[in-house]
Amino acid sequence: MKTIGIVANLVKVNARERAGEIGRRLEDSGAGAVFERELAVALGREDSAFDLETAGEGISALVVLGGDGTLIRTFRRLRHKEIPLLGINLGGLGFLTEVRLDDLDRALDDLLAGRLKVEKRMTLNGSRLRGGETPEKFTALNEIVIGKGGLARVIKMEAFLDGDYLTAYMADGIIIATPTGSTGYSLSAQGPILSPGTGVILLNPICPHTLTNRPIIIGGERTIRIVMKTAPAETSLTVDGQFGFALQPGDEITARRGVDCLRLLTDPVSNYYAILRNKLNWGGRSHYGG
Repeated sequence: MKTIGIVANLVKVNARERAGEIGRRLEDSGAGAVFERELAVALGREDSAFDLETAGEGISALVVLGGDGTLIRTFRRLRHKEIPLLGINLGGLGFLTEVRLDDLDRALDDLLAGRLKVEKRMTLNGSRLRGGETPEKFTALNEIVIGKGGLARVIKMEAFLDGDYLTAYMADGIIIATPTGSTGYSLSAQGPILSPGTGVILLNPICPHTLTNRPIIIGGERTIRIVMKTAPAETSLTVDGQFGFALQPGDEITARRGVDCLRLLTDPVSNYYAILRNKLNWGGRSHYGG
């Protein structure tokens, strides 16, 4: 018997109710259902609670209700577990949480029947080094962003690849993104969209003050190092838009392909480009003024 874990962003409207319905549906189908602890308390199902940080091999998959941010937080809390995630979109655009509520029943049927495919999404391992101290390490699924606060002063940075000098940047910041993250902040900063399986890294300056500084696609085996030459007040590094820390002149940020990967459960008959057409309304009438 499969045991499916359920995680929900309780801030989302009807998330608790939907999670309860999914649990009952799974149990009626002969599967086991367990709930992330906070959700279990909200549902009065403490007897079926589990903790993401200690989730064991007995859980076959996780159903995650929310937006892409909820799925990223869930992945981060799993702490290197190889449990695949099925994202149910209760949020906005949702490139990772691609299953709509209208398709929920079919997605659960496919999950229980083993028809969903596991798509591996690469991560970035990053670190910040300051004054020769022990580096502060982190992992990103979407992107690592160096950006400034409210002061209208540019940041000066130098970029290196495997120790070789690449270029200097004068910009509002820089984005180091995975292919998954190419449809996130980088897309808003005029970056290219990358197919998830390409295994490359995107280096995209934010509002560069030199027109020839353009986004660069770098092989996934390379190590990127950014040296902060200046760091105006409130300059910071953020990881997946969820946490971060302040930066100072002389700080060095490195990023390379991560050891862990997200295992994302997807519809075997859909494809990434169909998702792009749907989410971004490619070919919609509004694009032609009609």
